[in-house]
Amino acid sequence: MVDPALKAALTRLRTVKSQRPTGMNANEFADWRERIADSLDGLARVLLFEEDQVGARAEAAAARAQADEIRRLGLRAAGDRGLQRLAAARAANAALRL
Repeated sequence: MVDPALKAALTRLRTVKSQRPTGMNANEFADWRERIADSLDGLARVLLFEEDQVGARAEAAAARAQADEIRRLGLRAAGDRGLQRLAAARAANAALRL
């Protein structure tokens, strides 16, 4: 049986991910990335394994960094760099697991 807190956190993350803005409004997209980060932090608090918690927190930090960059530079300028940073954060997290 799945822990109800874990199930709720995963449901919250899926719900927030499904609310991705479709337009090119930088503020809306940055706000959505912040909500993703908050959901990932909530998930990290209920995950069982430390490496999963670290991974969720790293993804949350990357999402917040992307949101900050989007607000600073605008969506088009930050989009590719934000995705590159997210990939770099995931790679760094994977290296920590070794």
